[in-house]
Amino acid sequence: MQIQPRALFPTYVWTTLFDDREAFNAKLVQACYALRDQDPRGVANTNVRGWQSPNTLQGLEAFADINLRIVQVCQRIAESQKFMPNLVFQHQAWVNINPPGASNKIHYHANCHFSGIYYISLKAPECGSIFFRDPRVASRMLTYPATEPTDFTTEEVRLAPEAGRMYVFPGWLEHGVEENLSGEDRVSIAFNVLASPRLPAG
Repeated sequence: MQIQPRALFPTYVWTTLFDDREAFNAKLVQACYALRDQDPRGVANTNVRGWQSPNTLQGLEAFADINLRIVQVCQRIAESQKFMPNLVFQHQAWVNINPPGASNKIHYHANCHFSGIYYISLKAPECGSIFFRDPRVASRMLTYPATEPTDFTTEEVRLAPEAGRMYVFPGWLEHGVEENLSGEDRVSIAFNVLASPRLPAG
């Protein structure tokens, strides 16, 4: 008897690692700290003991390169998932600087097709992983008596941080970031992307 699984309604997390990450990140991390120097208080959202900028990177010249890459990556993903042609990809982005002891509470992002994170500077693996929670609420009614977690039985999945790596995922997917247990800041840029039909000219 042959038993074959078929995945229904899969949840994807896409990832890419930039080839020029060392030089790219060296310049980008300076811009992140400069932004914090301008606004030491930042904003309070999901960050615990960490600093977060307002969602304004998309309008700042110092972040033009990463803004372009965010849009390009999401456009490629959208094409692979058969999105409509000629969409406009609008995004918001912000800086996270999480010193030792900082983390991000579990949350999701409303009103966007994609969310993501790009890692700039960190000490892995002690700096803490991003983790995702099973979005199927009904699945939490009963746990499976498994000896070790599998893709089918697990309730959370952790993905390792790496400087120069970007993760992109559906905005509705619950996620958080573990406490930074290293002795260095974990610096990253998070973002939301919305794909909208292009308005007719005139």
